[in-house]
Amino acid sequence: MENSDIIHTFLHPKSVAVIGASKKLAKGGFRITTNLITNNFKGKVYLVNPNAKGNLYNLEFKKSILDIEDDIDIAIFYVPNRFIPHLLEECIEKGVKGAIIEASGFEEVGSKGLELKKKLIEITDNFTKIRILGPNCMGLSTFIGDSDSEQKEAFFSGFGPFSTFKRGNIGLISQSGMLNGGYLMHIMTQYPHLGFRYSCSIGNKTDISELEFLEYMLSDDTVNVIAIYLESFKDPRKFIELCKKAKSMPNKTIILLRGGVTSQGQKATRSHTGSMAENARLIQGIIKQSGVIYVNNFYELFQFARSFSIMYKTGQAFPKKGNVSFLAGSGGAGTLIADLTMIHGLKLPILHDKTYSVLVEVFPEWMPPNRFAFVDIWPAMEKAMMRREKPEVVLSRVYKALIEDPNVEGIFNMLFCSKQFNALNDIDELIKVAEKSPKPFYFWLVGEAKEVQRISDQLGKHNILDFPSLEDMVKNFKTLVQNSNNFIN
Repeated sequence: MENSDIIHTFLHPKSVAVIGASKKLAKGGFRITTNLITNNFKGKVYLVNPNAKGNLYNLEFKKSILDIEDDIDIAIFYVPNRFIPHLLEECIEKGVKGAIIEASGFEEVGSKGLELKKKLIEITDNFTKIRILGPNCMGLSTFIGDSDSEQKEAFFSGFGPFSTFKRGNIGLISQSGMLNGGYLMHIMTQYPHLGFRYSCSIGNKTDISELEFLEYMLSDDTVNVIAIYLESFKDPRKFIELCKKAKSMPNKTIILLRGGVTSQGQKATRSHTGSMAENARLIQGIIKQSGVIYVNNFYELFQFARSFSIMYKTGQAFPKKGNVSFLAGSGGAGTLIADLTMIHGLKLPILHDKTYSVLVEVFPEWMPPNRFAFVDIWPAMEKAMMRREKPEVVLSRVYKALIEDPNVEGIFNMLFCSKQFNALNDIDELIKVAEKSPKPFYFWLVGEAKEVQRISDQLGKHNILDFPSLEDMVKNFKTLVQNSNNFIN
């Protein structure tokens, strides 16, 4: 079976056997089964546990996978490592195509684990009889259905029950199970309107690695952003080749976080996934040659993935020069943004004459506007209120002028969130303007915590990004510019 075919089978199985399924709520086998059933997995689900009796979700427990009459695409192992060799032999006898081994205790624990790994290789005839994901992984998640509908289907990990999520255009490949578990749950809760297409925990990479999933996602038009966390490269040359291929594709962006780049991190890596240490210069060379967007932590990995996801969803133009405008009601924030844009290689350009003339009209004579693209809007708001004009009309005029300015590639906005000032910041009007913008439209939200959360949620529903800090806003825009400059025609 070709790599693309087996990965498709892992991500879209027609039948799944949960080996180690359990009625006990604390067991991973219960959580896997719960996710498959409650999230409407469309394939057939079979439960295998020789010690369990009766039914779970109206599914009968089988003593062995050999007791199942139908064909099985994927077997999910949630059992102690010592049982796996025998169970794997039964899967091969049954003709199962792939196995997900979530148990730990293999090469990451030393000589005993290495012996166990050797057994897996022997039993599978070097993975020609059955393909294996893991061991020491948190399984796979596939998000099915239209991103805007309530329809859902997920083939989830055993971390915990997932019930609230959306399909999106982000594919996740991770050597850490946490990214298909706790951190994924955290991100989907924090950004409920951010959707994922796949989340793939690859663990020790005894057989299937990041390469097969990366190649599959590059060929899948439903994936635009590929976020990767690795502690080792299975085949550096192949990884570079695939990343270079992505650079020639206008609808793909790869973001990479690499763990174990220091001697201390490499020690942790060996105890985590058993990955061999790689020279720091080699790692840096691979990253540089691959041309990926490189990040320093999990937070950046998902923030950047979120930014690119929205760009592809909305079809907004990627900035090339790094020219931004900043609209705020604070001179201090303007000073800081001026510093941050310069530090990160962006610019506040000189405004076009047409744009500047609009600002001159709405600003008071005692406080004329800047000629460069920092707009301290408060004097214009005061003028409007003094004339009993609607402040939101002034904001709309300024935004329209900035959007149409040929010198501006994106708009940054500081928004003070408070019930007291809601009349000045008509969020519905702002959303209408931002949604129509052909350029990235970013918000920095400050003020009352509940109002910040409420407005952030409103923006998220309309695919408009907000950030917790000025620097986050600047860094995310910078990655868009970097992506444009890395693109190969």
